Amino acid sequence: MAERVNSGALSSSRNAFAAIVASLCALATVVVAAPQAPPSSERPPHAAARRATRAPAPPRRPPEQRAPQPPAVETPPPATPQELPPLDTSTPPPSLPRASRERMRQCATQWMKIRQEGRTAGTSWREFATRCLTR
Repeated sequence: MAERVNSGALSSSRNAFAAIVASLCALATVVVAAPQAPPSSERPPHAAARRATRAPAPPRRPPEQRAPQPPAVETPPPATPQELPPLDTSTPPPSLPRASRERMRQCATQWMKIRQEGRTAGTSWREFATRCLTR
C-alpha cells in the first residue's frame, strides 16, 4: 500500500506541474498577441526634441563636382642650415640691476609709454631697464 500512496502523490504533483506549465503557456500567448501602442504616442517629449535637432548629413559630391585641387608643385629641398657656433657658457647671462618692485613697475610703465609714442630709437628693453633701474 505504501507504493500506491507514493505513486498517487507523484502523479498529483505531475498533474499540478503540467497545469502550471499550461497556464504559463496560455499567458505567454496572450501577452504576445496583445496589440501594441503606436510608438510615436508613447515616446517621451524629450526623445522627439532630441531627434528633431539632428540634421542629416549632405550627400557626397561626385568626383567631377569637387573643388579642384591646386597642382602639385615640387619644392626644392631646404638649404642646409649653416652651422651655428657653440654657445659660450663660461660666463652667466647678463642680468638687470637689483631694484624694488615699485621701481621695476615704474620703469615698465615708462617703457610702455615710450614704445607707444615710438621714441625707442633702437633701444632694447634691457638697455632701457639697466639705465632706468640704476637711477
